[in-house]
Order: sequence, then C-alpha cells, then structure tokens
Amino acid sequence: MYRAVNRELQRASEEAGAGPGDQLELICECGEEGCSTTLALTSTEYDEAHTQRDRFVVASGHENPQIERVVARKEQYLIVDKFGEAERVAEAEEGRQGTD
Repeated sequence: MYRAVNRELQRASEEAGAGPGDQLELICECGEEGCSTTLALTSTEYDEAHTQRDRFVVASGHENPQIERVVARKEQYLIVDKFGEAERVAEAEEGRQGTD
C-alpha cells in the first residue's frame, strides 16, 4: 500500500513539473501499521531502489530481518529486499497493481 501511495506522490510531483533530481517526500515502506515516517529521495533514487518488485525503501531501524535483508544503506533511508513468503506477496501485489 505504501509503495502505491508513493508512486502517486511521485506522479503528482512530475505532473507539477518536478524533474528526476528534485526531492520527493515519501512514506516509509516498512508496512508497520501507523508508521508515518517520511523519507527524502529524488525521483531517480526512488526508481533505482525499485529495480526489483520485492525491494522497498524504509527508514533506518524499520527493517525486519525476519522477512527482508538490507541491500543498500543510504544516508536518509535503507533499501530492503523481501524474501520467502514476504517476497511472494510483494511480487504478487506489484503485479496486481501494475506498478514497477
């Protein structure tokens, strides 16, 4: 759900004239109910983080080692890669929503 919201925020920003290097304020994709942490990324950084359907951007400390592993540590966020059942669910959801 958080990724879908972030994609909408990204699209709205681009429609308003933002370029690939402009900062976006996005929602942490940790999936924890009630998480309202925001992350500052450029549109390019956000797209690069999602080169695989099972990758998400989360705030530092929001990673869950039981279902994901950290694949990149950035100053403002982490990129995590889901595995096991969480990976299957993430990929199925992405396919259903038609997002990249």
